[in-house]
Amino acid sequence: MKKFVNIAMTGLLAVSMFGCAGGETADDGKTELELVTSLDQAILALASDKCDAVALDGTTAQNYVNQSDGQFVMTGINFDLEMYGTHEGNVAAAKKGETALMDVVDQCLNTATTTFVDPAYPHTYYTTWVAIAKKQSGTEDEEAEGILADLNVPIWSDAAIDSTYTYLLDTTDLVKPELDLSNPEGRLAEILNRGSLIIATSPDYPAAEWITDEGVIYGSEMMLAKYVADCLGVDLVIEAMDFNAVLTAVDTGKVDMAFSGFGWKEDREEAFELSVGYVGDSSVSFHTLIVRAEDADKYHSLEDFVGTHIVAQANSLQQMYVEDQIIALEGE
Repeated sequence: MKKFVNIAMTGLLAVSMFGCAGGETADDGKTELELVTSLDQAILALASDKCDAVALDGTTAQNYVNQSDGQFVMTGINFDLEMYGTHEGNVAAAKKGETALMDVVDQCLNTATTTFVDPAYPHTYYTTWVAIAKKQSGTEDEEAEGILADLNVPIWSDAAIDSTYTYLLDTTDLVKPELDLSNPEGRLAEILNRGSLIIATSPDYPAAEWITDEGVIYGSEMMLAKYVADCLGVDLVIEAMDFNAVLTAVDTGKVDMAFSGFGWKEDREEAFELSVGYVGDSSVSFHTLIVRAEDADKYHSLEDFVGTHIVAQANSLQQMYVEDQIIALEGE
């Protein structure tokens, strides 16, 4: 089930903002931010000494460090999230103006994130789905292990896999919101008439979404999307693509929505309808940088990354953090 990076085999197809050819500190003191389409490309760049650091969310950073056999380390230097206000969890996205669709999706998300699996069990549906996905992806932590320890939940279903993604989640006995679908508008009407909810995702972000060794798309957000589709009474269809293309697919109408590990960003809120935030556990969210183990002593603060070559995924929160909190320090 685990999806690991094959550092020796993965190709690097990066889009560089500054055309840096290597990992050395720039002579002019300018920070070089290189944007890539997938996280595997970023890790390959770090492993092959093509950059100095990779900016990642904390869970993904720890996952890559664990897989690196001591090659990479967490710096322990985290980006300041408070400067962006309080925005809990990830969000789903729909095309701007599709408020009818997002209203019903929000009802589904609120139910999934507030309904307890059992009255005597202190975890919600989505919290449990995150724990299951962490177990399957190999990103489990003590919290996820504790959640699953006292609950008899299926870790993986052997049900036949088909285009409706029934293997993701059986919602037959789950609580669902009472949705008013009597007068649907816009994209919501299209979804109900078509009989399917088409979502876009970039499946390179375990445990939210990834491709298993069996070649199927799995993850906590995919289970959440399946739950939303079931609440609407339609099938789920998943379109996999690069992270950079996911929101474009929403904006152009290729898909109905995007579930792809999106955190809140002001420009996203301005350009799209964003859902309520959904969280799956009580862990404190953080975003950080990882470096090669032999370089760890070079970095003690964000200021120490000024003038270095950093790789981040295009259009990610980490791109924004590097621009706002490292590049912005140049010349100070």
